[in-house]
Amino acid sequence: MFKGRKIRKLLEQYNAVGSPEGDKERFTELGDYGHSVIPYVIEAFQQRKLTSQKAATLLDKVCDDSCLKIMLPLLGDPYDEVRRVAKEMIIARWRKTASVHLIEYLDESDIYLRNNAVELLSLFRDAACESTLISMFNGAKPDLKKTIIKIVSNFGTTAGTRLSISALNDPDWQVCVAAVKCLGGIKAQESVEPLMEKLHDNELQVKRYALDALIAIADKRTMPLMLELLKDDDMLIRQKAMDCLINIGDSTVVSDLVKLLRDDDVNVRRSSVEVLRNLKDPKVTSALIKAIKDSDWWVRQIATDTLTELEDDNISRSFIRMCADKDENIRRCAVEFFNNMTTPLAFDALIGLLHDPDWWVRAKAATALGKLGDKRAVPPLLEMAKDGEINRVIPKVLVAIDETEAVGYLRRFLAGGMKLLKIASMRALAKLKDIESLEALKKLLGDPDEDVRNEAVSALKTMTGKIFKPAAVEPSGQVGLQELLAPGTTVAEAIVVIDVCNSTDITSRYGDAHALKLMHKLSSVVSPVAKREDALFNKGTGDGHLITFPKVENAVRFSTDVLHEMETVNKQEEESGRINLRFAIHFGEAKVDENGDRLGAAISMTFRVEGVKPEGLIDLEGGMQPDEMPLDNRIFITENIEKEIREMEGLNARVVGLFELKGITGLHRIFQLTR
Repeated sequence: MFKGRKIRKLLEQYNAVGSPEGDKERFTELGDYGHSVIPYVIEAFQQRKLTSQKAATLLDKVCDDSCLKIMLPLLGDPYDEVRRVAKEMIIARWRKTASVHLIEYLDESDIYLRNNAVELLSLFRDAACESTLISMFNGAKPDLKKTIIKIVSNFGTTAGTRLSISALNDPDWQVCVAAVKCLGGIKAQESVEPLMEKLHDNELQVKRYALDALIAIADKRTMPLMLELLKDDDMLIRQKAMDCLINIGDSTVVSDLVKLLRDDDVNVRRSSVEVLRNLKDPKVTSALIKAIKDSDWWVRQIATDTLTELEDDNISRSFIRMCADKDENIRRCAVEFFNNMTTPLAFDALIGLLHDPDWWVRAKAATALGKLGDKRAVPPLLEMAKDGEINRVIPKVLVAIDETEAVGYLRRFLAGGMKLLKIASMRALAKLKDIESLEALKKLLGDPDEDVRNEAVSALKTMTGKIFKPAAVEPSGQVGLQELLAPGTTVAEAIVVIDVCNSTDITSRYGDAHALKLMHKLSSVVSPVAKREDALFNKGTGDGHLITFPKVENAVRFSTDVLHEMETVNKQEEESGRINLRFAIHFGEAKVDENGDRLGAAISMTFRVEGVKPEGLIDLEGGMQPDEMPLDNRIFITENIEKEIREMEGLNARVVGLFELKGITGLHRIFQLTR
């Protein structure tokens, strides 16, 4: 007892002493006690009365080969530093003798002890205990079987590989998964055929992990089966089959993939074109050119991107011919190709596309001409500065062709009446640091449009480093504003589209007179609310309304109020007199025609959003499933509206999902607006 008190006192002093001389003196005194000091060192260490470094140094001095059994239980200690020191000592001192004892801990309930035993056995790779582990396998519980597979697979022996292959047929699917993972990790070629058999397993997890293993092994024997799996109903299985074919990278499958490009299932075509893209084999050219006419936008996009990477003049000539195709989707692919593949061969075709009916094609054609840098394009591009739908790209394009000459054109644009053109010109001049434009920019500080004034402030700050204040401009008021907008004017507005659900069915069931009566009822609700929210434009669309507002909050309040009021009206009506509505809200630029009507891409997009259907929904994390998506009495909004309403009290927006909108490039996130 006296000795124990003495050792504890010395340990306390050893932990407290800070000088090298004092440390050495106490260290020597403690070391003189030999093995008897070990329990006290461990106790002090566990109670945080001894630092990790000092405990490790002292234990290293007093321990010898006979102390292994004292250190092994510390692998399960609650204190992580104790576990770490014990593990490091076992690795350094008892690497050759610890394995046989560690095996005893594989079935331990203590997770620290079990996991450290697995880690050390995997690290030591002691061949002498491999046979013991394998013999334990057959009678073991599933958890122990998984542990044994994990350890033995690290040995890298034939016996270990055979054990994992035999475990593929274990009745417990989790053991099977463990074996599959290990075989993929060691990339065992002899496991390819057994793993291929697991692709027909009833357990989906086994099937997916087997695919992962085969992807890692990348053996050509799997290619026929992977081609079949491109048709699997499970999206993840198709993706993994694609990854496997891409990882193998063997172009002998090209002819099979080309055949799959004719499959009726769009998912099969998407998978096939994705693999072809990664193989980059010149033999796929003709098939990919045909794929440009695919009905699916994704297939067209991947085919276009792949052909761009092949850099072949014959491919360019094919796309030049596509520039005159009647299908706008094909023309879009063509102009996208020439935005990524710069070739003088396309000059005339791109000039022709400046007059395409699709604004997106016109804008992309202008951008592609800028990349060509051919000054012959300047006159037709200057004409496009009058196009309110695409003129925002013209300043940047002119600068790309010739910076020096572009400056003069940009200055002239500042004096024009088209908002987006002025803003784009200011940004270009600021980037070019054209000092001679300063006076013209200062004049725009008093422009009637707030966005133009703010852009002038930004441009002047970029060019001079000084902050200018925009001039105070008297508000013109909203009453009668639509009459003030001259034909050809481009105006930024919040756009609302309202549609009466099932209007065709209502007409066929109850007749034209009844349908007309419902439209009058709708208008009697819509018009007062629209007026209250300062609507700039309101027209009937036959089975609904197109209305624009000066601000997003006006459009949002209008839509929620009309929907709420119509719900109240419907409660008082019989079924035949009820009106169910769909709303869509978007913010963008509309072009005013001679009748004051609104035209352009922003208008088209709002109508597309109103009409989205569950079958067009592309899953998005946090989004709705098709059966959750409301079909009526809903307000759907675009992403730019969702950002605007975040600060509006009492409103929420839930993401619906991604949609492809006809005639509008890319995928679009759509949200549902709720109170």
